Amino acid sequence: MTKPFSRASAVSLVACLMGCSNGEPASAPAPAPAFPRVTSVNGSYNGLMQLASGPPGSCGTSDTFTVTVRNNGFRFVLNQPQVPWQPQRVFTATIAPDGSFNAGTGVAYMRGTASQGHMQGQIVGDACQFQFEADSDGTF
Repeated sequence: MTKPFSRASAVSLVACLMGCSNGEPASAPAPAPAFPRVTSVNGSYNGLMQLASGPPGSCGTSDTFTVTVRNNGFRFVLNQPQVPWQPQRVFTATIAPDGSFNAGTGVAYMRGTASQGHMQGQIVGDACQFQFEADSDGTF
């Protein structure tokens, strides 16, 4: 058997549910943060790679850097004639939604970011390391 609520009990219950309210209306929950707008990184990027570590005589000091991004991925071939056991390193990279990429195995790798028509990062080969920057509107 249940007892009916009196009007005073109902008012008391509502006051309890409101907690320690100071009489101001409850604020609406904050909206969820917007996800970053994903923009396409596809296109041709042209720029320079500069020596960061290694012997300048065999690595060179700078070279052009060119990649074509399709479906958020690209392939880059690092020529390293000074390394007879591995004269080329091939990096196949996929660009994540946040713009980052990381490719390679073992001691050799390529990593960086691509965003708003700009790409930057580093390439670590078997004997030489490079920093690179390229733009989708850069030409060489």
